[in-house]
Amino acid sequence: MRCPSEPLCTRRDVAAHPSSAAERGSISAEFALALPGVILVLLLVLSFAMQGAAQVSLEEGARVAARELARGESAVSAEAAARRVSGERTAFRLDREDPYVTVVLSRPVRVLGWLELDATQDARATARVEVSP
Repeated sequence: MRCPSEPLCTRRDVAAHPSSAAERGSISAEFALALPGVILVLLLVLSFAMQGAAQVSLEEGARVAARELARGESAVSAEAAARRVSGERTAFRLDREDPYVTVVLSRPVRVLGWLELDATQDARATARVEVSP
């Protein structure tokens, strides 16, 4: 501890400035009160980052499935490819409108991987089907 009058404190100086020990206790209490709020904010930021990564994988799964269908692969193969990229809990929908095919993937939003909300993430990809000569 530093004292205002000298570089090193003596017992006499600490006895003369008793507020420094009380301040240490109040800082600990303030930290204990603020810590849950800080942790909650960090968890929310982490959750938003996870949602962003999940959306990217969902969009990639829709692109992969549309590409498979554009090359002439079966719908079962395209669905398997989409689920391999974006996860097993993904809902798959296929819309055909010649000469285009549209793949729509969706899944429920999950906070930190365990709390499911009443919302969904959606991704859509459209590709032109190649016609063999």
